[in-house]
This record gives sequence, structure tokens and C-alpha cells, in this order.
Amino acid sequence: MEYIPLIYFGGLTFYFWQRNRSFDLSVYISLLFTITSLCCVLMIMGGHLSGSGVLTDGWMPEFSILPTVLYCGLITLTILPFSFIRTEKLVNITNVHRRTIFALSIFIIIQGLLIYYVVLGSISELLSGDFKYIKDAGYAGDITPADAKMLTMPLPAQLMYLMTSMTLLGIPLFFYYSCIEKRSLWLTVPLLAVSLSPVLRGILAADRTEIIHYGLMFLFTLVFFKGFLTTKVRNFFLIVSVPILMIGTTYIVAVSASRFEDSQEGASGSMLEYAGQSYANFCYFYDNHNNDLFYFEREIPVTTYFLSKEQYADTKEERSAKEGFFIGVFASHIGSWMLDTGVVGSCIISALFFLVCCLVIRNFNRTEFDIADVMMIFVLGAVPTFGIFYYRYYSIGTAFIYVAAGALFLFSKLKIIWKKDDKEPQENNEQPNEKILLSDTP
Repeated sequence: MEYIPLIYFGGLTFYFWQRNRSFDLSVYISLLFTITSLCCVLMIMGGHLSGSGVLTDGWMPEFSILPTVLYCGLITLTILPFSFIRTEKLVNITNVHRRTIFALSIFIIIQGLLIYYVVLGSISELLSGDFKYIKDAGYAGDITPADAKMLTMPLPAQLMYLMTSMTLLGIPLFFYYSCIEKRSLWLTVPLLAVSLSPVLRGILAADRTEIIHYGLMFLFTLVFFKGFLTTKVRNFFLIVSVPILMIGTTYIVAVSASRFEDSQEGASGSMLEYAGQSYANFCYFYDNHNNDLFYFEREIPVTTYFLSKEQYADTKEERSAKEGFFIGVFASHIGSWMLDTGVVGSCIISALFFLVCCLVIRNFNRTEFDIADVMMIFVLGAVPTFGIFYYRYYSIGTAFIYVAAGALFLFSKLKIIWKKDDKEPQENNEQPNEKILLSDTP
């Protein structure tokens, strides 16, 4: 049974590619689930089941047909809307609210510089320390030196630090200004640089997840903008990609080796378990979850924070005690929803996510999007893209990005607000084979 997700997502990837004859967003996301399914098979074949990631704790998992169908079916439902976007057919990305987008870009850069100031002083100490000790200290509730430094700063600076996830919007903004408006890289690279802020915060906690999330979403955006890449941008990526990949890979390997050097699997087996555990844990959740328990702090973190001051991290230990197993493992975004709201709840949330994506994307084979649409697609795309691990927006800190992108998306549809901006000509954005329409209608 463990082969079914591999066969299914491999076939789904081929279907999307065959239908569109292009490596688009749906192909990219389904390929990620194919890879993680392959890692799951290799993990089981190699017997790497005794680590802390897989809840079976050394026993062979019992995969039944119902959780397998639920796992494959609901994940497909969350991928499907992105198959409506044919990246090779995109002609233009408009910007009907230029001043607002520019102001957001400046805010993100200022925010990123603040985070760099807070974080960089502690990076050198961390890299010379014990990654396992640092990670265990985080599990025990200790805060990082950067977080401690942040608590001494004025309240506005603390709020900007809390909203670190917003700097990730620098990725689509970098591509927009570099590829669509063709601004100088000297002006756009700061957006890309500050988008690394969540990665730096993650490094302080010896965390691999943030750097992997960044890489996944950077590739997501690259796939979206691939038809607009200029020679200058391609050359820039060729120059910087090699050292960045080397540094990132070295860091991930070092953290893995430090944290799992004493485990039975070793670093390589633990990496397989890290990448392949979602399907196994999903099936475990399905068989062992207490259906009388319901929680919503992970699905609506901002609301629950203001109502009860509780976040997922605050209730994790209590919930684990009630469930009878540790819930802080990877089980895909569908697994996160199922553990919180049950099978019916996960089906409802998946259907709502599908509808929201359809409302944002609107039409099949659109040839034009607004940059506000692109940022909303970026934020929504993180759910299935990072869903190979878990539901991304589980806390108020990680949720700020979709609150900001959602507000910008909604306001951008109120054309009267942007009437003055609509009259401004788009500079450096004219191409001989396109008609620039300053509306959101394809």
C-alpha cells in the first residue's frame, strides 16, 4: 500500500505535464509529493522507522485504503486550482496600485534591515556551537539571543520583528520589478536579500524547515515568472545560485549530522525520515486520532490569539498528552487539518481552500494577472507546496503574510481607491507584442 502515493502522484505529475506540455505550478507541486512519496518508500524499505519523526517507532506501519484515498484525494484537491494557471500563456503582470506596492516594498526592506540588525550579531556564535543543543533548548522553551534582544526594543520594532514572514513577499516583488518593470538589479536585489529574514531567524534555532520553505517558494515563484526572465536576471541567478546552494546544503547536512549522529539511522536515514514521514504519520493520525478532540488555533491563529491568547505551540504538549502520541510531526497540510478538525473538517477545509484559490485565479488560462493577484497566489501556493511537511500558517507569526496579501488583494479590487494610480503610465514595461490593460480582467 505504501507504493500507492508514489504511483499516484507520479501519474498526476505526468498528467499535468502531458496536458499543459509545460513545467507549470501544478507539475511542480505534484512533483514535490512524488519525491516525498519516494522518500517514504525508501524509508520503509530501509527500515528507518525508529527515529523521532515517524510515530510508528520501529513498527511496520499499517497502511489501509481509506486513509490512502483521503491523503491522495484531498492533496489533489488543493493542487488542482494551480493547474488553471498556464505560465507559458502569461503575457503581462499589471500593477494598478503602484504607490501602494512601492510603499509595501519599502516597508519590507526596512523590516528586513531591522531583522538583519537583530539577528546577525548572533549568527557567528550559533555556527560555532552545537546544533543539537540549540535545537533541544528551543524544544525546552528557551528563546534565541535575537528574540531576547528584540524584547528590549520599542514596540513598533517588536511588531515588525514578529511579522518577519511578510518579508517573504520580497520574492514575488523582486521578480516583478526585475522581470516586468525591468528595474536595475541594484534596486531590486534588496527585496530578495530581505526576503531571507525568516531563514536567518530559523538558523538561530538550528532549524532546517525555514531554509527549505524558502527554497520551495523561490522555485514556485521562478516557475510562475519563467516566461518573463530576462538575460540579466538569468545571469544573476547563475552567479549567485552556486554559492547559495553550497552554503544551504552544507548547513542542512551539518544540522542533520549534529542532531542525529547518535541515532540508529544516522544522518542519511534521518534525512529520509525527515522527507518521507508525512504519509506514514497521516495514516497513523487516521487510525489513532481521538475524534472527540477539536482545535482551531492552527487554522485561524490570528483569531484564536486575540480571543484566547493561545497558539498551536502553547497547546502542543497538552494535546499530545490527550491524544496519547506526540503531534508535532510532519503529516502534510491535510494531516494537520485532520488532526485538528477530524476527517470531515479536513474535507471541508480542503474544499474551502479550493474555492478561495478559484476566486483568486478566477479564469482558466488567464494571460494577465495583477501583482496583488500574484502575491495572493504566492501565499496560497505555500499551503500545498510546503504541505509536503505540514500546514504552513499555523501561528500568528507565520499568518501575517496571508493577512497582508489577502488585504492587498481585496483592496486592489476596489478600483475607485486606485483611480489616481490607474492614470499613471507604466514605465519600462512596454513590450512590442502585448497590449497593457490596467485592469484585472484577462
